[in-house]
Amino acid sequence: MTDTHIQPGNLLETAAFSGAVPPFDLQQLLALVLSTSAARHAYEGDFGQKPYAIHPENYTVTDLEYTLAKPTRKRASVRLTNATSFVDYVLLHRHVEHTHVYGDPDKGTFVAVFDDHSEFDTGWRENIASFTATESIEWNTWSGSNKSPMKQADFAQFIEDNLPDIREPDAADILEVSRSLQAKKAGNFSSAIRLDNGDVQFTYEEKTDVASGKGQIKVPEKFVIAIPVYQGGPAYKIEARLRYRITDGQLSMWYDLLRPHKSKEHALKEISDQIKTETNLQLFVGSPSL
Repeated sequence: MTDTHIQPGNLLETAAFSGAVPPFDLQQLLALVLSTSAARHAYEGDFGQKPYAIHPENYTVTDLEYTLAKPTRKRASVRLTNATSFVDYVLLHRHVEHTHVYGDPDKGTFVAVFDDHSEFDTGWRENIASFTATESIEWNTWSGSNKSPMKQADFAQFIEDNLPDIREPDAADILEVSRSLQAKKAGNFSSAIRLDNGDVQFTYEEKTDVASGKGQIKVPEKFVIAIPVYQGGPAYKIEARLRYRITDGQLSMWYDLLRPHKSKEHALKEISDQIKTETNLQLFVGSPSL
């Protein structure tokens, strides 16, 4: 018996109400129905049908979708590495009514759900794409050492290593200051004064086997760096202010970045605006909680 339209409910109702059969054991009758039935199909509207089989031994259901030439609906969890690729992927797969984009302003994470719930319909929420803005190497370098005291020579080496990021003052002047600090690392620093032009002048005493003397080194009180916050993004100018401490003749130096979080907020807003504008979709602030 292979009638694919036979239903357990119909057979039970016929047996119970027709009076044509004697009393029966419900479990035996159900087993009989399942054993004589072919694989059933669950219909999913416009997306086609999904086959499954019911095992008569324990009445479990086996999903047979894997036997089809292609899935009955799209399922994916795609991760993109930049905003442009994320936009391109959304444009390729979006469905206006069911595609929603979410953005987390604290984590810099964006998620597109292509089969989301709509106003008048429900969705499986199984087809998604995500993009997390990755902080640039330059941002991690400067923010990672922000407000961290360094020995005089270490600070000078840090400045020289990252010289291409400094926009003001002129790179040549900064390089000269860096090399002067490295050359005087054995000096005994006694004082520091702020000059009228904003620079800081350090006074040091240098002793050798044959002579001793005093000298000064002038260092800018502030400088400006220009670095991208996120990989592939535009560079933002951030002011850095020089800080120092003289302890027992030893000079420690560091810098304080002026409100770097505002540059990060602005960079994230630019990414959000790009996604909203180029996908022409509303951006919901938050997480889809999948």
